[in-house]
Amino acid sequence: MARLVARGERAVGVRLDGLRVWALAGGRPEAGPDDGPLDAEAAADRLAPALEAATDGRRRRAQGLHVTPRWLAELLADRALPAAPGAVAAHGPWPTVCDPACGGGAVLLAAARHLHRLGVPRRAVVRDLVWGADIDPVGLAAAEAALALWAGEVPPPGRLVVGDPLHAGAAVWADPPAGGFGAVVGNPPFQCQLDRATARGAAERRRLRARYGPAVRAYTDTAWLFLLAGCELVRPGGRVVLVQPRSVVAARDAAAVRAAVGQRAALVDLWLDERRAFGAAVAVCAPVLERRRAIRPGDRRDDGDWRRPLAEQAAVPPVDLGPGPVLGDLAAVVAGFRDEYYGLVGAVREHDGEGGDGAPGDRAAPARLVTSGAVDWAGTSWGERPVRFAKRRWRAPVVDPDLLAGAPAAARRWVERSRGPKLVVASQTRVVEAAVDEEGSWVPSVPALAVLPADPADLWLVAAAVLSPAATAWLARRSAGTALDRHGIKVSGPDLAALPLPRREAAWREAASALRCFAGRPTTVALDRYLAAAAAAYEVDDAVTTWWRDRAGPAVRIRPTDG
Repeated sequence: MARLVARGERAVGVRLDGLRVWALAGGRPEAGPDDGPLDAEAAADRLAPALEAATDGRRRRAQGLHVTPRWLAELLADRALPAAPGAVAAHGPWPTVCDPACGGGAVLLAAARHLHRLGVPRRAVVRDLVWGADIDPVGLAAAEAALALWAGEVPPPGRLVVGDPLHAGAAVWADPPAGGFGAVVGNPPFQCQLDRATARGAAERRRLRARYGPAVRAYTDTAWLFLLAGCELVRPGGRVVLVQPRSVVAARDAAAVRAAVGQRAALVDLWLDERRAFGAAVAVCAPVLERRRAIRPGDRRDDGDWRRPLAEQAAVPPVDLGPGPVLGDLAAVVAGFRDEYYGLVGAVREHDGEGGDGAPGDRAAPARLVTSGAVDWAGTSWGERPVRFAKRRWRAPVVDPDLLAGAPAAARRWVERSRGPKLVVASQTRVVEAAVDEEGSWVPSVPALAVLPADPADLWLVAAAVLSPAATAWLARRSAGTALDRHGIKVSGPDLAALPLPRREAAWREAASALRCFAGRPTTVALDRYLAAAAAAYEVDDAVTTWWRDRAGPAVRIRPTDG
């Protein structure tokens, strides 16, 4: 057997001579016929890296390609296929396996090895059980060669095909298994629609909408849609395990895909990448879906289940804060966006030590610009440590009223909108961090949020609720998968406004009093008093407080007791 596929001046060639193989990457041999026999297992594993080496970076980026490391391919196969020979009997015959975007065949090879460990002869695996498709013939050549090397037999014609199941479904194969594949597993292309290099055109968007309906939105990643395609390709009771950008768990534009998947399959597990399989490029996960045996049109499922496994893997304790009044009933939560952020750039200068920080109602004095980086837990480090704003390093940034007069209207509206006694809440932290602006003169820097109580007398009550360990646990579960850091919390305006308020008012007021004491003089005694009262107010156990203490770390700054 021989395969040689060229791409311009670069090529990946795979040539088989018995169990000898060499791969040409840009014309450079990795192993040649004169180097002696190459171990078939090792040769098969070398084909995918050779494919990557022969594909230029721009093309890989445009197609969203990432070569799957062997450890990850095996992990996916293990989650998609039965764990032991005895488990197969309950599901009928040996399961067929499909990779709808197989590339160089790393995942198919891992699935083949898994089936062989279950007792299927190698040649029977390649002859009867593995199927793949890809739009890239170079990848298919490598996949076919890898499987042939491993089994000593070439896959039958029509098993590995040039085609796109995302558009054509099972029709890309001439004779797919009746009733669907036993498992769909792989690492489909990631194509974020915010990136010009991977954004799809209008014609492509229309084609996908015609096939998947409202699940396709403006910013729907191509990888998300492969989950839907996988649910169509797999048989009832079979599993779909596809690598996904972690955004699939909680992104707003992924909600329609999660809902559509939920009609077809149940989420039974969620693998979260701890090793950064693809470097710093993107954080990934792999939902483990099991196709429902009965699909009812219009059946709706709760996509919140996608966040729960993520929160549990991050060891976030469950909290039941119950129904009742929420923060939005007591205060307005306001957030700015790009226009407000960039509009303030020309109105900010370093504080010169004159004119104060601005008094209530005094619009002639400069006001502190409080960035997320300057917000601590129940305090602010403004003027104490440098912060970043508008790609510059600042010591003590202020918004100058004279400069603000010439700023864009969005910036002026933001200053007015956030004026008044408030809580300034950092946007991404390990525990909720917020500082109290009693005078109401600070200007929050986007993306920091402002929480303005309707009655300024409730300011410390609001702070006591927002800064509580219960609130951190509740928001961590609600926002799982949205922060840049797996253990971080991305605090959004809607989530913060939906935060349930404490049920026990007397303990809540005690917590507010203790928090105010801590803000004035941060001591361990004051902190312990607040945490005990906050736990009582929300009726949560000590485990939530202990978890919060472990996460908080240096965010809570304790001042040594005098004397």
